[in-house]
Amino acid sequence: MQIRVVMVDDETLVLDSLERILDREKDITVVGTARTGPEALQMVRRARPNVVLMDLRLTGEMDGVETTRRLRNSVNPPAVLAVTSFDTDVYMRGALDAGATGFLLKNDATDSLATAIRMAYQGDPMISPALTSRLIASYIAPQTDPVCDAARRRVQGLSPREIQVAQMVGEGRTYDEIAHHLFISASTVKSAIGRAMSKVGADSGAQLAVVVAQARLDLLDGEPS
Repeated sequence: MQIRVVMVDDETLVLDSLERILDREKDITVVGTARTGPEALQMVRRARPNVVLMDLRLTGEMDGVETTRRLRNSVNPPAVLAVTSFDTDVYMRGALDAGATGFLLKNDATDSLATAIRMAYQGDPMISPALTSRLIASYIAPQTDPVCDAARRRVQGLSPREIQVAQMVGEGRTYDEIAHHLFISASTVKSAIGRAMSKVGADSGAQLAVVVAQARLDLLDGEPS
């Protein structure tokens, strides 16, 4: 099956570069491009892609975060893969909260773009390893913080395996990498992530990883009983 992709970026050179990268991928077809948020919404309605590549720092009245939010709140929403750069921590947090499936550094696009699109299409979280620690760290609060307490309540129903795979997602590992490390199948990993997402009310594996990280479970053993 062909994966239909719409690319959104306000720089024509970036769009051309990304399209050239995908030209050699037989299972991925670029069905449209857009340079602004409103254009993106119209293009998605018209082209009905499976995955949208979203530049988070769009110029104009609607940035990539708001565009992502509107797309994810639409009927039969596409997966949104945020394509970003190192200096967009605030945008990354906003996009994650808006429902982005994953994050890819523009510098990693040449080697990882096709893989990231396939992962987004399958509903798997993809976060460039270079971004993972920054994204997770930006959410972490002290263990006494109300945010931490709330996160611990949300993860109470998770099994040890569900917590383990969520933490590995937070380390930037793919489902295949997690499966190889734990000697289980990738489908088992995906099932565990799906159950955990449902239990904590997360919209994506990346959101799940953040909630587990916020709970600071690594510190529980040292707390007084």
